Amino acid sequence: MSSQRKVLDIRGRRFGGGTPLICSSLVGRSAERIANEARSTLAKGADVLEWRVDFFDGIGDTEAVLATARGLRAAIGDTPLIFTRRGTREAGQPIALGEDAVLRLYDAVAAAGVIDLLEYEMDSAPARVRQARNIASAHGVQLILSYHDFDATPGLDELVERFEQAELQMADVAKIAVMPRVRDDVLNLLIATARADARLGIPVISMSMGAQGVVTRMMGDAFGSAMTFAVGETRSAPGQLPIADLRAVFDVLQRAKGG
Repeated sequence: MSSQRKVLDIRGRRFGGGTPLICSSLVGRSAERIANEARSTLAKGADVLEWRVDFFDGIGDTEAVLATARGLRAAIGDTPLIFTRRGTREAGQPIALGEDAVLRLYDAVAAAGVIDLLEYEMDSAPARVRQARNIASAHGVQLILSYHDFDATPGLDELVERFEQAELQMADVAKIAVMPRVRDDVLNLLIATARADARLGIPVISMSMGAQGVVTRMMGDAFGSAMTFAVGETRSAPGQLPIADLRAVFDVLQRAKGG
């Protein structure tokens, strides 16, 4: 594992640069709704946007997805954009596409030059993870490999191994989101994040979900998490705070640190 921390500069936003980024997910069902949601969310202060395409009614029509992606890029200017299809196992919306079709969609959208990052689950079949890596590399976008558990939190050692797994699979960013059952789960997630941040050569993102894990969304950067997720218009995961509330917390912490 690398001892040198990698910082990604995407359209002027630094992932892993010491200042936490705020991302909001777009979950509109139509192209018009997505563009409006993006404008509203940016007005509230999001640094990064994620298009959760599994919510999009036209996901089965590649041309409709591409047209929506181009319209979204026009609406958001130079804001970094993540393109994500979350599977039902990870609390995503059910869709009519199989995994091969999802990867073909990823390829088409990445080739269009309108997104900056693709997110894909690291626990997918190894051949498909390699395909996602190849798609990202071929089109000059970054790959986030993520692990989600909406029921529990693995032990400390497994959490660290998950971060390391993402780097071994040649991710550009490693992301973990887990559900705490007891307070120690939240502590373990933060310790694992700190260890991964110290050991890996890629930025890491982590969050403990639900009410018990809210503190990780507010203070994750102190343990090495490069980005957190906040509510723009619609909450996409348990425990997300409104952007304004999170920004206020960040401002207080920065002042306390003399920033």
